[in-house]
Amino acid sequence: MLTLMYTQALNVCKLAKKVNSKTYTVIGGPHPTIAASATLQHEKEIDFAVIGEAEITFLQLLEAMDGKRNLSDVDGIAYKTKTGEVRLTKPREVIEDLDIMPIPDRSLLKMHLYRPSVSYYKRLPAYIILTTRGCPYRCTFCSKVFDKKYRQNSVARVIEEMEILIEQFGAKEIVFRDDTFTMRWPWINEFCNKVIEKGLYKKARWSCMTRVNLINLDMLKLMKKAGCWGIHFGVESGNQRLLDLIKKDTTVQQIRDAFKWCKEAGIETRAFMMLGLPTETKEESLQTIQFAKELDPDWAQFTITTPYPGTELYEQANQFGELKSIDWDNYQTWAGFSDHNLVWVPKGRNSQELKELQRKALKEFYFRPKFIFKKLIHIDNFAIFKKYVLGAWAILTTGEGRAVSD
Repeated sequence: MLTLMYTQALNVCKLAKKVNSKTYTVIGGPHPTIAASATLQHEKEIDFAVIGEAEITFLQLLEAMDGKRNLSDVDGIAYKTKTGEVRLTKPREVIEDLDIMPIPDRSLLKMHLYRPSVSYYKRLPAYIILTTRGCPYRCTFCSKVFDKKYRQNSVARVIEEMEILIEQFGAKEIVFRDDTFTMRWPWINEFCNKVIEKGLYKKARWSCMTRVNLINLDMLKLMKKAGCWGIHFGVESGNQRLLDLIKKDTTVQQIRDAFKWCKEAGIETRAFMMLGLPTETKEESLQTIQFAKELDPDWAQFTITTPYPGTELYEQANQFGELKSIDWDNYQTWAGFSDHNLVWVPKGRNSQELKELQRKALKEFYFRPKFIFKKLIHIDNFAIFKKYVLGAWAILTTGEGRAVSD
């Protein structure tokens, strides 16, 4: 249950109860981790919330449902008593050694139904792998509900999962969706060399996400040799004052260097930008749009700043602006393509201005002749072509923003 998908998750619980009223419904993820009591109190169709990392907790919860242990002995859950009171057990300790968790058994799923968003891959089948948990950085807009301690699977464990996806499921691409894939440089060096040694780069290419301050040119060249074709960076802003305010712990020069080095190494880039940061002026918003064009990534995403529960920004929302709603369905970062007002805007700004700026950013970035020409000559599959057509239509007609963001 993500905050933005609150209603969708609730509707699944309602449907389950409608099919069989004796069904147990369990939610987990960021939103119930920070608002377990309130969620269970407000929603009668939800029986349990798993707080934090779920693997061991959920197993023990199933044992409790089976009468093999008491609910009060299961760490990391919220549950309702027979009288309707919501109780929280003590927090679950995080899993220190990620290798103790088995590789997901994807044979239990119809894998042909699953694929990443189009801009995240070039060839199918493409499958997602997560290799890490935790983030030691302190960005104010990012959820802090899970442990900040950075933990990572061993290289051997990741290589094994890649081989399973390639050999059993025919993977042509691997998408590493860790926020900071290159946090540990010795790990990256070992990983890339092992991929090269085993020849996996000949069978499946891969992409990842990381921070601009966690790469260098030599690393990028090695990653390229090992099959990396793309990296996604959280740039956020082209203004140093704003980067400092949101505690991004990066500099504008580091951003420029990262994108320059990726071009030199032959790795594609995607830039995530934010508009409407705390205290941001219209001129600074325009500066960020211009900065994106200067960086000239292969993809750019411009989202409207939204303070989510569990973030420092949410706690500061009324200091820097006014939080106008707790209707979670409206906590959209693509509100520029919706009819409702923003749930939060910085002081001195308004919803209409920021929504227009989001549309302006997309039009100015994606409709540059240089960008269009570059994309047209590199189209190598129909899905990408379809993506371009749908994205252009959404931007020009201010239609559904999801067509652009996904």
